[in-house]
Amino acid sequence: MFNKHSLITRLTLLLSLVTLLFSVIYAKLYYRHVFDEELARASDTVMQIGKTVSSTASIAAYLEDKDLATEVVNGLVSNDIILSAALVSKDTLLAKSILHSGPGSIQIKLVNPFFLSEHIGLIHIAPNTQIIEQNAQNIALGGVRTMLVVILPIIILLTTLVYWQVTRPLNHLGKQLAKILPGSAQRLQVDKHAHHNEIGRIELGINTLLDKAEVLFEQERSLRAEVVELEKRFRLMFEQSSSPTLLVKDEGDILLINDAAKDLLVGMGVDIDERFPENLGLYCKTPDILYTFTENSIKQKQVMQSEFEFINPLTQTTVWLSIIVLNTLSDGKWYFQVFLADITLRKTMLNQLNKRAQRDSLTGLYNRYGAELMLLDWIDNQCTFSLLLIDLDKFKPINDVYGHNAGDALLKHIASQLSNTMGTTDLVCRWGGDEFLVARLDITQQELTRLAQALLEAINQPMPFEHREGQTELVVGASIGIAHFPQHAENLKGLVECADVAMYSIKKTSRNNFTFYSN
Repeated sequence: MFNKHSLITRLTLLLSLVTLLFSVIYAKLYYRHVFDEELARASDTVMQIGKTVSSTASIAAYLEDKDLATEVVNGLVSNDIILSAALVSKDTLLAKSILHSGPGSIQIKLVNPFFLSEHIGLIHIAPNTQIIEQNAQNIALGGVRTMLVVILPIIILLTTLVYWQVTRPLNHLGKQLAKILPGSAQRLQVDKHAHHNEIGRIELGINTLLDKAEVLFEQERSLRAEVVELEKRFRLMFEQSSSPTLLVKDEGDILLINDAAKDLLVGMGVDIDERFPENLGLYCKTPDILYTFTENSIKQKQVMQSEFEFINPLTQTTVWLSIIVLNTLSDGKWYFQVFLADITLRKTMLNQLNKRAQRDSLTGLYNRYGAELMLLDWIDNQCTFSLLLIDLDKFKPINDVYGHNAGDALLKHIASQLSNTMGTTDLVCRWGGDEFLVARLDITQQELTRLAQALLEAINQPMPFEHREGQTELVVGASIGIAHFPQHAENLKGLVECADVAMYSIKKTSRNNFTFYSN
């Protein structure tokens, strides 16, 4: 089938065009060369003919014999290369041909037959240039035809040789290559006679390349199998991990989520199809902090951990989550792994432990440690408040007469009375033994006076108590010292000392009363 793009077709067309162009140029140059040679040769021939008849023409001129002159002229024009001729004596035209015109003719001098030095006439001969040119053209075209007859078989022979020696082997090579599967054991069949020519070396080179490609393919298959196995193991570890884990794109889309994370988030009422962290932010008590935490982790590309409190919309219970964000770069894209942990139980236990550490086991009020934490926080925040240090009066005789159970019951009674008198934002504390401490924020002097009186009335309320000898009422009084922050002291220790000084001053004087600290 004819293929205009094939190598042999293009080579044949190129050779034909080059040959045609070469032939045209050669014909033109050859024609000019032959034409010039023919003209020169015709001129020489005319001159030789003229000299041949010059002896007869000299006799005719010497004798002025017109008949003989006419024979000479007719003999000359009988030649094809002579167009016209004329014979002239010294002053007389003896004979001329019909086409003789004079200008452009060759002139041959005639001499006296007896005295060679005497000039007696001329022969005028005009060459037939038309015939001469026609002969030259015929000779040139004949040369071109001869050249084409020689060149065309050479072109056909050359094209055939190129086809058998180049095009056909290349086509065979291309067909073999098309059948070879990359990475397989298939190779090119190399003719043993072609090992040392260019196509043979190309086939050997391709086989070497196929050998290397097979090795590389085998290595790639091995690596791919290893990657697949590792991916299976990783996915198995990821999915079976008891640690709730998410793999999230930096835009927030959740790519992977293991079963533990699904169970945790679905149990919290969180939609796992929503973007992270917006899906958690809906139920977080501090969503702004959660968003800032996540944004900072993405920007800083650092491992970050924090704990957040959530409200489970399904059970309306509190859930604490520990969130760890780990940034990972893969294929030029950032991802982050989110590790979740339900720390509600630990948080609850810590809160209970903190509460136990800060609460008095007998009365349930804040103990000294818990009270100091709250008061130090107020001081750190520069809150103005008043502190009332309460020491019970005549408490020791109750312990001595009715026992420690009576004393403990009375302390619980006093604690209840104080809690009922104070507000929920106030501090009520068993400072130690039979000492209590209360504090209130932003209270005026008058309000503080009314509060101190109300506390005394509450403490003075008798408590019914049954003992072996019958029922009785236990009553105690209280001495209250009052100090203000920051007027009286700028730290807790100094403030308590001021209240203590005021409390002892009233205990030494009137008892069951209160007084303010005074410098």
